[in-house]
Amino acid sequence: MIEVYYRPETLEKAVALLKDEQQDLKPLGGGTFLSRQHTAKYGVVDLQRIGLDQIDQRSERIMVGATVQMHSLIAHPEIQPEIKRAVEIDASENIRNMATMAGWLVTCDGRSVFSTVLLALDATLTWAPDEKQVRLGDWFPIRKQEQPGVLITKVEWQIRPKVVFEYAARSPKDRPILIVAAARWGSGRTRIALGGYGDEPILAMDGPESSGADVASRDAYADAGDQWASASYRGDVAARLALRCLERIDAIKESEA
Repeated sequence: MIEVYYRPETLEKAVALLKDEQQDLKPLGGGTFLSRQHTAKYGVVDLQRIGLDQIDQRSERIMVGATVQMHSLIAHPEIQPEIKRAVEIDASENIRNMATMAGWLVTCDGRSVFSTVLLALDATLTWAPDEKQVRLGDWFPIRKQEQPGVLITKVEWQIRPKVVFEYAARSPKDRPILIVAAARWGSGRTRIALGGYGDEPILAMDGPESSGADVASRDAYADAGDQWASASYRGDVAARLALRCLERIDAIKESEA
């Protein structure tokens, strides 16, 4: 239940409120997570008016403001097709019209396709008040214990790498039980991220080339067993899907040649 509500007009005012330890306020974006908190009492800082709702392209990078709604990613012409497909898999139209970029990353679990793809792309987060940049892969493991700042202001990633993903689910409408996302740069650098299990996606591989992606993916999920799938299943399928992703990237390069 919201007891205290603020709606500042500037980023500076929002940061000042969120830094106030006596009030212990929470940032409010789309409200898809906080709206489910029925019993706890809390105060919020509404971020709608502080100017973090833009998508910009500068050079070879996409920069997405923290309060950009997920449906805006699908509509934007410079967002990679696989990212748009990931958003559509992750969230219904109603949720996409509410959920914000930063809110999704803060509250997602390991079964988020979108977050897994961004991890493969080595996305970075910018935090207020000090404009500190943190790689998504460095932040995910610690996000429930500590934060680099009080508020994410933007998320950015490169648009040049080829990125694809594959996933497995028990039925077409089920959430994924395994996700493999692969990104490859022109230099040959290859990153493989895995999702479908645990509290957040994990990085299986980041190397100068793609050889060994299947082994790295299998090893990374050697202990990834839960009520949805065994560790052996996830490891074996992750290895196969990693190779399939790389084959798809090769096919994209051939078609563009």
